Amino acid sequence: MDGAHKHHEERSRPDLRDAILRASLEIGSEHGEDGLTMRAIASRLGLSVTALYLHYDGKPAILRALRLWGAEMLAHELAPAHEHADPVVRLLDESVRYVEWAISNPWLYRLIFQEEEIDWRTFSEAERERMMEPNLRTHRAFQLAVEQGQFRKDVDTETGPFLMWAANHGLATLILGGRISERHPVFPVRDQKEFILAFARGVVRGFA
Repeated sequence: MDGAHKHHEERSRPDLRDAILRASLEIGSEHGEDGLTMRAIASRLGLSVTALYLHYDGKPAILRALRLWGAEMLAHELAPAHEHADPVVRLLDESVRYVEWAISNPWLYRLIFQEEEIDWRTFSEAERERMMEPNLRTHRAFQLAVEQGQFRKDVDTETGPFLMWAANHGLATLILGGRISERHPVFPVRDQKEFILAFARGVVRGFA
């Protein structure tokens, strides 16, 4: 195969952008952001570096795409929680799913929530709406819980979801940092799954 034909083939692969993101996620998870280079991604996929630049301008563009992709993965994981009829059960299930997703996707979670602040100006209105959809579902559950009398009438349905996220984010961060673990040398948690559930129940109960 001559270079021109191979170049055309690389451009025409419809799934290449997705493959680039998957390879980037693998490399980032294995070696961190420093190890995530255009050359490493190309090598993982068996492509030329030039082929990558046909799809992404460089590493910053790939990191941006990974953040959006990760946010959509998280939204997909949280969505089933909001199929429950009871809004409080929705919030409880959402909290557990959030923390467990963070534990299962540590590097991607850190990239989204613990690295530099996302520059929302770089996202289109449609992209921002996709990233904010879980937050909107949480707001609706809070509003319904107040309307049904399951949450106190003085619960602020604007700040409540943020308080719940901050609590869940704090727990996820502590677990990822090894501060909460079944193997912690001083404060071992006997059953991490049960601890996450108990934590979520405590947070949600605070609004009741």
